[in-house]
Amino acid sequence: MKASKPSAKSKLQPSGPRVSGAAPKSPVGRAAAGTVNVWEDDPGTGVITSTPIPDVAKQPLAYRFPDPAPAPSDDSTSPAFLYWTAAAALRRGADFWAPKVPTGQWQLGPVLPVLLDEGVDLNAYYDRQALNFFHGPSPNGTAYSGASPDVVCHEMGHAILDSLKPQLWDAANQESSAFHESFGDMSAILSALQQQSLRTAVLADTAGHLYRSSRLSRLAEELGAAIRAQQPDAVDPDCLRNAVNSFTYADPSTLPSSAPASQLSSEVHSFSRVFTGAFFECLAGMLANHAADSAKPTANELLDVSLQMRDILVAGVRNAAVVSNFFAEVAAAMVQASSSTNPAYPAIFNGAFVRRAILSLQTAANIRQLQASAAASASVAGLADTLAAAPLDRVALPTAHYGLSEPLLVQTPSHPRRVATMAGSGPARQAEPLSAVSAASHFVDSLFANGHVDYNKFGIEGMALTGGRKVKTHRIVRGKDGALSLSRLLFDCGFCRC
Repeated sequence: MKASKPSAKSKLQPSGPRVSGAAPKSPVGRAAAGTVNVWEDDPGTGVITSTPIPDVAKQPLAYRFPDPAPAPSDDSTSPAFLYWTAAAALRRGADFWAPKVPTGQWQLGPVLPVLLDEGVDLNAYYDRQALNFFHGPSPNGTAYSGASPDVVCHEMGHAILDSLKPQLWDAANQESSAFHESFGDMSAILSALQQQSLRTAVLADTAGHLYRSSRLSRLAEELGAAIRAQQPDAVDPDCLRNAVNSFTYADPSTLPSSAPASQLSSEVHSFSRVFTGAFFECLAGMLANHAADSAKPTANELLDVSLQMRDILVAGVRNAAVVSNFFAEVAAAMVQASSSTNPAYPAIFNGAFVRRAILSLQTAANIRQLQASAAASASVAGLADTLAAAPLDRVALPTAHYGLSEPLLVQTPSHPRRVATMAGSGPARQAEPLSAVSAASHFVDSLFANGHVDYNKFGIEGMALTGGRKVKTHRIVRGKDGALSLSRLLFDCGFCRC
């Protein structure tokens, strides 16, 4: 259960536990004046890079770190190294996304607090108040989630998406919640690509074929190892999640609520891998098309497509209606947005989304026809603003099976559909999307069954479902209208139940 908000001061002190992490792969000298040594992507890879000292207070999308800032350190096991790694990664990520955030602010406002060590947990979360990171035991010592640029840019991704599409925060829908997790992973990947050294290394490691398992696709190796030591089947064998995977879409209401990492479940982190895998396929296809020599793409060409993908992804998010099959909505909007970047891109996006069954063959064909329609193009203008102003319907769900004595109001994925977007279901078949109420019911059932809800003293004694995760993602509250409603607290890493 989430406690009251901790102090803005970090608990991480220079005399505290030493940070774990693989030994650097090559000797790293002292950072030059005005620069700081940091982990390049994750402590588990053992790669250190030098970067200009970041200005965390830079606008737009400023951060507030605990004061005072420590002096830079070249000791990769020190708390100061953790501090500057997180600061550099978050500044890089915010600078990358800032041009596409219309308000130029976080959902909280112009400044987002960063809490580097909020106690013992193999976790990290965004809660609309701060980015929160933790520490826990790992095979190599103590793992700090804030020491991983993969993890911090994932959590920052939640905050970016919350600014772009705040309606997703309280939408009771498995797919929109899973997309939040996928966006976090996509944010980690795209933010990492803003480093010349990493782009060069990844292209060398994959021989220019980006869609191969690499340091770029493998996310949060160290945190994955720490969780795997306690729950061996909870995460991938060599990382937390890998963007190179073979998962395909299935209606989440037909999937188990949890499963080993080798299988797909409706749990939002597990299910997110379907969209992340399609995204990574699209990114690789864009690079091969954009490169002057598809067999030898350059680091600068990879930078180009990372920026193009950012623009396409944001357009897809903002032009997507919040409906039960949200993956298909975003995918269709991305296909349409990609055509204005490169006329070859829609085929690449359609191909990846159809292979993953995120889009049906019929929907992909309809999108191609829409792209040829001037009327359809005109209808996209102003669509994002229209959707942003459209509230989601609230419905009262029965709750006796949750151990409550009153109905529970939830926000349903109920935007009107501009076009019929459907996922695939076997060869040449379409998956009929759930109704908004059915999708909400399935989502809330999953939350209660997996122990994600803080009853906030509203449960019937002896009947409320107990146990499960100690960090709750949702809380029952009584609104000004006197009714009980379900309110989101946070998006978290979600795997370790210890």
